Amino acid sequence: MKICYQFLLVTVFLLCASVANAQRSGREKIVEALEKDGCTTLESSKVKICKYDYLSNGQNIEAISFQPLGSGTFPGLMLIPGYQRSAADYIPLGAMFAKEGFACLAVTQPGFGKSQGKPDFVGPTTITALIAGYNRFKHESYVDAKRMGLFGYSRGAIAASLLAVSLNDVRAAVFGGGIYDFKKAYDEIKDEGIRKNMEQETGMKEEAIRQRSSVFQMKKLRCPVLILHGEKDENAPTSQALLLRDRLAALNKAFEIKIFPDKGHGLDMQEVFSNSVDFFKRKLMT
Repeated sequence: MKICYQFLLVTVFLLCASVANAQRSGREKIVEALEKDGCTTLESSKVKICKYDYLSNGQNIEAISFQPLGSGTFPGLMLIPGYQRSAADYIPLGAMFAKEGFACLAVTQPGFGKSQGKPDFVGPTTITALIAGYNRFKHESYVDAKRMGLFGYSRGAIAASLLAVSLNDVRAAVFGGGIYDFKKAYDEIKDEGIRKNMEQETGMKEEAIRQRSSVFQMKKLRCPVLILHGEKDENAPTSQALLLRDRLAALNKAFEIKIFPDKGHGLDMQEVFSNSVDFFKRKLMT
């Protein structure tokens, strides 16, 4: 899915990391440090960042962990990027969440970044890979397995919504700019590139459509949800957020929703983060 990634652009605090070349972005310097040493520490933010790659069905899945420096355990968040984005693109977001006291794991979906495999538009291969990372991460010594959350944007929101109805220990989830009824979205999306990806990666068979449509599985949802969506989103029609809202309301599920006026698929990063961190703090830290 194509999306505008302005909401992921770097905030200034990452540029305070103790590395020499001020002309290169904080994210690039962190990636370089991870490739060289496996881990790096942002002293100003008190966050340790490490490579966290793992195997799923014999294929490498790219992942990066974020550990707040301090004693005890921390609520855990899985961060799931969208189309053509990787765990490295979520370094700013992961570091920001970790600075606020959340242990995080950003995972690249199969077929993107350095994750092996073919893209399947958040199908069984992707979900299996994400569950493997989630189950491994929640057992880290610094993660509180009883306080786990999910954050996903665009394709990542599709994944987060499917994980939220598949895992029985998720305590909070944020879905941003997602699709929850695959066939309805396909019928409404005007971008031929997105429609072509949906066709090629799934075959548009009935079973494939059902597997990717979390709205019909929301009876199994066990956690509160925050839905974030742009009012003028054309990549993931706003009707998707409203459809999910109405389904959750009908099922008496706990949810919150924020529609951003006059915004498309690319939301303001600071607004996305501030709404998400507020939600996670209320649901996972109280």
